[in-house]
Amino acid sequence: MLDYHMHVENYYPFGRTPDTRPEGSDPLDTIRRFVEVATARGVSEIAITEHVYHFTQASDIVDRPWARDKCFYDMDVYVNLLLDAQRQGLPVKVGIEMDYMEGKEPAIERVVNGYPWDFVLGSVHWIGEWGFDLTEHKPEWDRRDVNDVYREYFRLLGQAVQTGCFNSMSHPDLIKVFGYLPTMDMTALYEELAELVACQPGLCVEISSAGLRKPVGRLYPERPLLEAFARRGIAITTASDAHYAEDIGKDFDSVAELARACEYTDAMSFTRRQRTPVPL
Repeated sequence: MLDYHMHVENYYPFGRTPDTRPEGSDPLDTIRRFVEVATARGVSEIAITEHVYHFTQASDIVDRPWARDKCFYDMDVYVNLLLDAQRQGLPVKVGIEMDYMEGKEPAIERVVNGYPWDFVLGSVHWIGEWGFDLTEHKPEWDRRDVNDVYREYFRLLGQAVQTGCFNSMSHPDLIKVFGYLPTMDMTALYEELAELVACQPGLCVEISSAGLRKPVGRLYPERPLLEAFARRGIAITTASDAHYAEDIGKDFDSVAELARACEYTDAMSFTRRQRTPVPL
C-alpha cells in the first residue's frame, strides 16, 4: 500500500517555532521515523503533504485569522528537507495539501508551479469564513441548513477540480466529518463531481481512512461517490491523513476493502507529478 497524505506539523521542524529546535537534532529524524512506522505497517511509499497555510510563501491563500497564527514555516526549507530525504534513499515524496480558496486561484497556481512537487493534493476546508471541519467552528453547523452546506461544499470542490492544479482530490466528502449528514438524495451532486474529475486528465481521488478517526466514523468517500468515480475510470490514491506517526497506514485494510469493492486493483504513485499504478 501507499500512504499519500500525512503531516509533520506536530513534530520539529514544522510543528513548533524554530527557536525550540532541540540542540543538535537532525531535521531528517522525523522523516526517518515516519518511514519506519510506514514500513512496519506494510506501506512501501509515503508522501508528506503539509498544509499550505503553514508556509509564509503562501500566506495569501488561506487568509483567515485561524490560519495566520499557524503561518511561520518556510516552504523552501520544507521542500529541500524532503529532497534530502530522497537523496538518502528514503521512499518519500515531496507533497503539499493545497486548500482551494475561491478567488485565490492565481496564488494557488503560483505555489503549485513554483516548486518541484511530486504530488499535489487538492482539498476544500473552508466555506467562506467558516472552517467547517474545525472543532472551534463546529457550533456554526447548528445555525445552517445541512443540505445547503453540502450543496455549497460540492460546488467549491467542483471549482477546485476545474483549476487543473491537483493530482488527487483529498477526502472528497470531508464535509461529513462531524456526522452532520444530508437528508436529500446526493446522486446528482456525486455524478456532477465525478464528471468534472473525469474531464481533468490524470486527476485522481483519494480513499482515506481518516474519517474512521473522526466523529463521523466512516471512510472518505462514501461508497456511492467512489462508485461514481470508478464508473468513469478515475484512478485513486490511498491515504491515512496522519498527523502523528502512529496513524500512518492505519485502517488500510478498510481502505483496500472499499477500493476492491469498487473494482479498483491499483493505486497511483507519483514522481514529479507523473503517475504510475501500483497494485493494491
